[in-house]
Amino acid sequence: MTNLQSVQPHTHSVHNADAHTHQEVERANEEFFNDPAAEHLFNTPDVQETTRLLAAAMLKAVPFDKQKTVVMDFACGVGLISQQLTPQAKSIIGVDISQRMVDIYNNSAKEQNLFPDERKAIRVDRLVENETKLEGMSFDVIVCASSYHHLPSIVDMTRVLVSYLKPGGSLLVTDMAKGEYPMLQAHHPVPHKSGFDAEDMRAAFEGAGLHSFSFAEVATVELAGHPVTMFLASGEK
Repeated sequence: MTNLQSVQPHTHSVHNADAHTHQEVERANEEFFNDPAAEHLFNTPDVQETTRLLAAAMLKAVPFDKQKTVVMDFACGVGLISQQLTPQAKSIIGVDISQRMVDIYNNSAKEQNLFPDERKAIRVDRLVENETKLEGMSFDVIVCASSYHHLPSIVDMTRVLVSYLKPGGSLLVTDMAKGEYPMLQAHHPVPHKSGFDAEDMRAAFEGAGLHSFSFAEVATVELAGHPVTMFLASGEK
């Protein structure tokens, strides 16, 4: 999974979370993003501009401190959001199901002369509480850009993500606002083909114990020639 893949249409073998197991959804995500063809999703001007807009909204939503803020970029993909947040964060850990995405992420960080303690990604098959690869880490901010629509259960994953937040930490999620997206019905068969509204996100966030919930539309992007509104949902532990 990854940042901003919703800007371009793509196809998975999984149609909805109800008809398929969580494992099937996860394997479909892994297979798609391990395919070299997926890399084109990150290289368009629209994707770069959308990344900039979403990262700016994140930085506006919560205070980042270059000397202190430790960030998890969940479903980080090649690291587009991480790259935008790096100048404002002490360190960023990317987490993704795709080894190919993780390799691209880490190669990019190396090319930018960043040390692993500044920015690195790890592959996790299925993020759970007390994941050994995270070595008991906790985070000031956890972000997830344009990937919630891939998740079998946003309620379950929100609960897991919140377990990694420090007290007072914030979860920031961007994705598609709920709407009619006929192009996704035909070309983008993933669990949540119509996006999310404020109440969907509030239920997931507050169900995971977050407070100070907010939901705002922050950008409009093109998807297969159609405008798609992107939101930012945030909550505090």
